[in-house]
Amino acid sequence: MLISNTHSFIFFHVAKVAGISIREALMPYTQEPQRFRMRRPPRTINGKANALYEIWESVLLHATAQQTQKALPDAFNHYYKFAFVRNPWDWQISMYHFLLKQTQNTHYDLIKSFPSFRHYLEWVVSEKKPFPKGATKLQKTMLVDNKGNLMVDYIGRFENLQQDFQSVAQHLGIQANLPKRNTSNHRNYPDYYDSYTKKLVGIHFAEDIDLFEYTFD
Repeated sequence: MLISNTHSFIFFHVAKVAGISIREALMPYTQEPQRFRMRRPPRTINGKANALYEIWESVLLHATAQQTQKALPDAFNHYYKFAFVRNPWDWQISMYHFLLKQTQNTHYDLIKSFPSFRHYLEWVVSEKKPFPKGATKLQKTMLVDNKGNLMVDYIGRFENLQQDFQSVAQHLGIQANLPKRNTSNHRNYPDYYDSYTKKLVGIHFAEDIDLFEYTFD
C-alpha cells in the first residue's frame, strides 16, 4: 500500500502485478503514514528468513483495503483508491517462477521439489495460504469488503499496464513512468497449461475470474 496526502491517493499492491514498478514510479509523491510507520527490518538474519520482515512486508506493502479503511478511515473515504490485477492463469505462472527464486521462502524446498507446474498448482489449490505473507491466495481479497464489493475507485490491468497506469497518472495530475522491476523470465502462460490445469485454475480462482471478467485466452 502506498498513500499520498499531497495528491490524495492510495495504491493497493496486489502481489506479482507490477507492484514494485508502480511503487517506484509513485514513490516521489507518497508519504508513509504514521499509523503504519516502522523501520524496515532485514529480510534475513544469519541466512535465515526474518519473521519481522514478513510482518513488515505484510502490514505495509500489502495492506488490504479493509485494513486501510480501518486504520486510516478519513483518507480512505476521501482519497482516490486504485490497484492492478492480472489474468489468474497468467498470475499463477508468474507466481510459480517467482517462488522458484525465493530461496528464503518457507516453502522454497517444497516448491523446488515439484517435478512440474501441475504438481505445484495442485499444492497451491490445496493450501489455505500458499504464498508468502502479504500475498493473498485470491487477488480480490486485497480489494473487497466482507460482502465481496470492490472498495477501490479504479482497477487497472496488467495486460494493459502502461496505458492504464498513464490513465491513473493523468487522473492524479502527476508525471510518472514505469520502470521494469522484479520480472520473471518464462514463456507465454498458455504454453504451461493442459486441459486439467486450465480447469483447476478456472475452478479454484473463479472468484477472481468472475469479478475481474477474465478468460483463459
